[in-house]
Formats: sequence, C-alpha cells, structure tokens
Amino acid sequence: MAAKYSPRFAILLLLLHMMAATVVYATDMPLQARLLMLLLISLSLVYYQARDIFLLLPYSWCEISLEQRGISVVTRDGSKLLGRLANESIVCPCFILLHIKQEGRYLPVSRTIFPDAMEAEAFREFCVRLKFC
Repeated sequence: MAAKYSPRFAILLLLLHMMAATVVYATDMPLQARLLMLLLISLSLVYYQARDIFLLLPYSWCEISLEQRGISVVTRDGSKLLGRLANESIVCPCFILLHIKQEGRYLPVSRTIFPDAMEAEAFREFCVRLKFC
C-alpha cells in the first residue's frame, strides 16, 4: 500500500509543535534557554514534516505491505525494511500507529498513518489485516 501526503497529519503535527512552543514561551526560563528550546521545536517540526508528511528524506516510508513473516516497508531510496509487528501497535479507524521490531535492533521503528495518507479502501483493508496479525 503506497503512502502519500496526509493533510490531517500535517495539521496535527503543526498544532502539537505550536502548543509546545507556546508552553516554552510562557515559562519563566532565561531568554537564551527559551530561544534554544524554540529552535529545537522548530527543527523537530521541519524534520518530521520532511520525513513523514512530504516524504522527502531517503528513509521516508513510501510503501507498506504485510507479508506472512511480518511487515515490509519500502523507503524512498528503495531500501527495504523487514520486521515484525510489535505489540504496542495501535489500529483504529482514525489512525494506525505502527511499531515494527527489526531483527538485530533493540528499539522498534514507529510511524503514524492517517486515513488520508492512503486510498480509503486500501486503508480499510490494511486496518483489517493488521487486526488479525
């Protein structure tokens, strides 16, 4: 299933980063510390937009497929990530939170997929298949 631009995820990501920036701005920290925190929040927003929203980075997920042995992800640079679905994955009609545990790696790789990032029928089918994994 091919992934594409998700306006819903882009708006949510922007709102969450704006909330974090507002909290940092409202704190009583020294000005240099606040500016540093605001810079880090801005860099975080740019990174996650490039990786997950606009799929510009080489390791952005472009295609996801379920296989008998686990889950397969094709990145923008053409490399393939193979792993199994971790127990922390969440599947609901509003979004899918995928946690993929790769062999030889300690931490799982995580991504959030919203319904507008896929065709409606493909998202529905993917949800059903994930619930039975």
